[in-house]
Amino acid sequence: MERGYDTSRANRQYIGATMKPTQILLATDLSCRCDRALDRATALASEWQARLIVLHALGEPEPVTDMPSWRRSLDPRQAAEQRVRDDLRGAEGVSVEVLVRQGKPAPLILETVGQRGCDLVVTGVARDETLGRMVLGTTVDAVVRSADVPVLVAKSRPRGPYRNVVVATDFSEGSRHALQTVLAWLPEASVSLFHAYAVAYEGLLGDQMAAREQVGRRRMEEARDFLADTPGVAGSGRVIPTVCEYGDVEVLLRDLVQARAVDLVALGTAGRGRLASVLLGSVAQRLLSAIPVDVLAVRRPRD
Repeated sequence: MERGYDTSRANRQYIGATMKPTQILLATDLSCRCDRALDRATALASEWQARLIVLHALGEPEPVTDMPSWRRSLDPRQAAEQRVRDDLRGAEGVSVEVLVRQGKPAPLILETVGQRGCDLVVTGVARDETLGRMVLGTTVDAVVRSADVPVLVAKSRPRGPYRNVVVATDFSEGSRHALQTVLAWLPEASVSLFHAYAVAYEGLLGDQMAAREQVGRRRMEEARDFLADTPGVAGSGRVIPTVCEYGDVEVLLRDLVQARAVDLVALGTAGRGRLASVLLGSVAQRLLSAIPVDVLAVRRPRD
């Protein structure tokens, strides 16, 4: 059992995690990189009967010119709103509100979350065409670091509801809340737990394989305690398989995602240990960038 574990606090956090989102905020820059985020946000809003709020941040207004009226561009705010509504034409049955505001994207997103009581932020990622890899970008990084609600970074084209979900855990309260959120929001999905471990001072040990096996057994015991102490697991009747492997978490998880056709990875954004005071530690930041499928970053609620 986790040292200092507070059952009453976990139960309070579980109650907060069991409510499916009623307000989803889609943050879009209207580029093609956000198309998949738009499709996923629309699908989730339909599935959960939630209201979809689409936010676009306008840059600095263009200077006024003396060009004739037929050569002047449309009002940027109206043009952006029309673009969003054109993209949402296939979202029948979804309640949609479009917000086009002036300002920097990250502060606007965080401000809108608070003002509108949003339960989830959905956004996309950039793609480095030269290297062919996903790039988070400063806006997504800032939102994940500061948002009080989960942030879904959509990378894959939606092909239906999430069916195969992996929750990466370090057995902290942050990853416990991520697990609870996934179980509550995606009751039909297959959910498994993933943990990667290392062996301290491995190079100084004689029998390294024996040391790895010993640590692996301890981690599996810790995983069983973690699941037993997680509200909503025992009572749900759902079986949560555990994958516990020695090695680099980024390499192992990326391979697991591809080998088992995982379509969503969830992780907590507050770990334990020396990085506990850092909202988005280096490991979580690496995973957000490296995992090729959608990633749900869930921040542990404030006490």
